[in-house]
Formats: sequence, structure tokens, C-alpha cells
Amino acid sequence: MGDAMHVQWLSEETEEVPENEEDMLYEDVEYIEEYVHFPDGPESNVSGSVAVQNEESTGHVIKIESIDHAFDMLQNSVWSIKPPERTGTMGRKVAHPRPAPVGLAKSAKSPAECLSLFLDADVIAMITEYTNEQIKAEQPNYARERDANPTDEMEIMALLGVLYIAGTVRDGRENIERLFDTKMGTGLEAVYLTMTSLRYHFLIRSIRFDDPTAAPDEIEGDKLAPIRPIYERIVSNCQKYLRPGRFLMLDEQAVQFKGKCEFRQILPSAPGRAGFRFHLLVDCETSYVSNLEICVPENQNPYNLSYAPTDVAMRLTEPVQGRQKTVILGAGLTSIDLIEKLYASRTMAMGEVPKSYPDLPKALIANKGRPEHSTLAAYHDPATLVSYVTRRKEVMLLMSSFVDFDSEEQAGEQDEGEQHLKLVELYNRTKTTIRTIQQMCAKHNVVRSTRRWPVAVFFNLMNLSAINAWCIYCLNHPEEAKMSRRDFLVTMALELLRPQARRRLDSKTLPRLLRQRIGLFLGISREEYETVPVVERQGGESRGRCYLCGRARNKTTRISCHSCGKYTCNAHCAQLCRTCYMDDCASEQQE
Repeated sequence: MGDAMHVQWLSEETEEVPENEEDMLYEDVEYIEEYVHFPDGPESNVSGSVAVQNEESTGHVIKIESIDHAFDMLQNSVWSIKPPERTGTMGRKVAHPRPAPVGLAKSAKSPAECLSLFLDADVIAMITEYTNEQIKAEQPNYARERDANPTDEMEIMALLGVLYIAGTVRDGRENIERLFDTKMGTGLEAVYLTMTSLRYHFLIRSIRFDDPTAAPDEIEGDKLAPIRPIYERIVSNCQKYLRPGRFLMLDEQAVQFKGKCEFRQILPSAPGRAGFRFHLLVDCETSYVSNLEICVPENQNPYNLSYAPTDVAMRLTEPVQGRQKTVILGAGLTSIDLIEKLYASRTMAMGEVPKSYPDLPKALIANKGRPEHSTLAAYHDPATLVSYVTRRKEVMLLMSSFVDFDSEEQAGEQDEGEQHLKLVELYNRTKTTIRTIQQMCAKHNVVRSTRRWPVAVFFNLMNLSAINAWCIYCLNHPEEAKMSRRDFLVTMALELLRPQARRRLDSKTLPRLLRQRIGLFLGISREEYETVPVVERQGGESRGRCYLCGRARNKTTRISCHSCGKYTCNAHCAQLCRTCYMDDCASEQQE
């Protein structure tokens, strides 16, 4: 048949074949479909029990056994070569809106406002309250009360700003003292102008995420109790501020941690090969983390959850189930049971399975004699198993329930082989979403070296919140050129630091040089933060200390300023003749 695609198989009434030929037939080829292109010529006769290939023909035919006979010979009834007929609600055309902010996220314009959607006022208030309880318990250990002053929300936000801006210079896990250095020139001016190094270390040691005065019986048995209130609040915020797109990816994230923790796990993919396991549900188009969950095995009720792949996937996809979304499953999560459960909840899924997955047809696993970019398919309603030969002659096994119902008429006209290639292309385009999140976290990481696991978990929540804030900011400014993530983090960190720096400027004991540099950092004039009181001009016989020299020099003088009346030495005053003085006064009055 000229330029046509055919599927041929042996019927159940086929004659017995020799033993050596039978081994070749059933060890290499099982009940699959093979798309074969025949050149122009006489039609092939397929009415018999065996499909015959002419030696002179250049076409390629693979013998395919019928499903019933394959069940008898291979004892495998999982997969079929006949595509299932999908009917019902899953076959309707559905409009898939693009990702968009919802609720309060629509009005978030600045980077700091976008971050406050996730690290909101309640999160900051809880951290401040619990940290002050810890500071109150530690105050007796300090000789000076000022060394253990309580904190507030503004200072906690400034502390987060220091961590974020340290991540932009990739200073994670390095000595933080480099950022506070003012002598060698290695420090960041925005950091040491906001708070001192001693105050930073004190806050990092004292920060808490649960009530330290809580009774032991209230938290007994919950391994995640030291950070559960903050963790649940941030997860809830991630779920409600973005309407995800059509495709989402579900996979695990490894977070390095070497300290003591009851639920620390061995993670071969983590840099330190030990740490925490997070499961993330990420929008493939915007890299927004829509849902997340930390793995805490063998916890006590009511927090003892099952971490089987099917249970984890059903919990994390619950907010998007029933909305015709497609979930890309990571390694180790794909299974027929999970695809069937998601399909029953009107959610499609696809993912790669290893060659060791049970009940796989051998013909789909083998790559011998198969050309590059060729596909074979088998079906188990609602799943489709696609075997694809990559450029490196490796076989990729893709299990999917995805069907594009947006163009049903066009899909009917297309060859099924082309549809399978499009499925493979879609998977290759979206399978690196979680890897991108991990790379973004590693590139601008707020993590500091710590042995306290609640702090390590909170650092990862800060990284994910910053990524989500960046996504919201880009979606709210579509007309502008896309801001790089580093520029976004720098701008956001400076917005968090400036209120604390402005309050520090009002301190009366601040050195004059530091005060001037803070004024330049904030972009305000000297008159706004240095209000010199006007005193009565002293007489010529009285002496006073020059207010510009400082107490270290202890320099006294009889000269006082004509305007403010304060004492100034010869080095800090200028002499004007009467004409120039009157001209200056006239120009000031005109202004």
C-alpha cells in the first residue's frame, strides 16, 4: 500500500513455529504496535495468519503477536496494543488559563511586598514573639542589659534582609564577618550600616520558631514541633497566591544538613549525602512552588503520614485535582496505580519509569535494531507506555495518561507516532523544573552553617519564598523587561534593611562618620537627621569644647557659631567679612 502506515500481527490460529524461531519471536517482540512505512507498490496481503515480507521490498515489518496469545505464552496481561477509547468528562475541550496571581498577590508591586505574601506579618510576629521569649530567658547570662535587648518585627525583617543580601554575593556557609568588615574594604555597606556584627550573631543564636516556654506534653511526639507553626503558615501562603498553569511537576528536593535530627535521611543526591527530603509541586511555566511537604517518617499521630510515592503525590496534588491539570512525575514516583488515581480525580500525569519496572514488555525495553527517535507504544487504560530511542541509542520509557483534548479533530488526523513524539518532547521540556528550583536555591542561597535543624529548614523556606516572590513580581510587571533574580533579591533585601538603618540613625551615641554614611545610604540630606539645637551665643570670655572634634580630642575654644551658638575650634570654622555674610543671608531669604 503506497505511503500508508500499517499495524500487522499474528492471529491466534497461527501455525506452530520452530523452537529457535519462537525464542526470537517472544524474547525480542511482545504485543506492541510498530509503525511501518511501505513504498509505492502492490498492496501486501495481510489476510493470512502470518504477515509476509517480500525480500525485494524495502519496507520493514515486525511480527506482532495477538494479545490473547501473548497472555498465554508470556503470562502478561497488563499491556495491550489496542488504544483505549476515552469517553466522559475527560474528553471535553477545556480552557487552560495561564498562570496568574490571585487575591492579595495582584496588588503586590515592590519586591518586599511580594515577599510579604509568603513571609507575612503573622510569620514575622510569631518569630518575634518566640525569639523575645528566648532572649528573656538568656538575659541573666549577660552582664550588660544592652547586650541582650529584645527585638521587634522591624529588626527581624532586617535580619532576613542581611541573609538575602549575603546570598546574592554567594556568601553562604562562609564567615559572615567579611560582610561586616569596615577596615579592609571587604564588607557590604548596607549590612554593617544596618546592624552590628555582635547584634547579628546574637539574633541568629536566639531566633526561635516555636514557643520555648510551651509545656513538654504539648509538643511531645511531634518531631516537627520546633518549626511547625511557621512551616504550615508558609505552605498555606504558597498554595493560595497563584493560579497554576496547565503543567506542574512533582519531585523531591534534597537539603543538606549534617547536624543531629530525628528525621535526617541519607540522600545520595545531596551535596553532603545527608539532610532533609522535601517534595515540591512546581508550576512548569513560572517555576512557582505551589505546594511543598517535608518528609518526617515515623512521626506520632496526628502527624504520622505515609510517604509512599502514591500517597505523597495524592496529598500534594490535592489543591489542583479536578482542574484538568497535568502533573509531571519525578523519578521514583511514577506508577500505574498513581496514574489511575490521578485520572479518576480528573488529573492527568506522566513520568519516566526504569527498565526494572514490573510487567514491562521486553520489546519496549530493547533497543537493538531500532532506529533513532523511533517510538513503540502499549496501553493499559488510562495509561500509555511509550518506548523512545534517544540520540544516544538509549531507551526512555514514558508512562502517561496525558491526552491533548484541545484539538481533537487535528489529533484524529495525526499519526499516532507523531503524537507519541510530541508527548516525549513535552516531557523533555518540563522534566527539569525541580532541577531548576534546586539550581536557583544553590546559586543565591541564604543558608548559613548551623547545627540547629529548625534554622536549616527555615533557610530553605526562605529560599523557596524568595523564588515565589520573584515569580509574582514578574507576573505583575509583564510590560517591563524581566528583572534578573539577583537584581530582585538585592532590591528586596535593601527594602528590608532601610527601615532598621533609618531607626539606627536616630541613636544619639552613633559615631558622626557612621551617621553620615547611613544618611548617604538612605539618600537623605544631613539636615533631616542632624538637628543642631540653637543656643544663646556665648560671650568671648567663656570657653567650651568643640562639638565637631569629639570627646577624644577634648579641644576647648572661645569661638562659637553665630547661627547655632555652639563652640567650634579654628579647624572647624570659617571667617567671613560682613559683605559676604550679608550676601549669604540675603540669598537664603530669597530661597
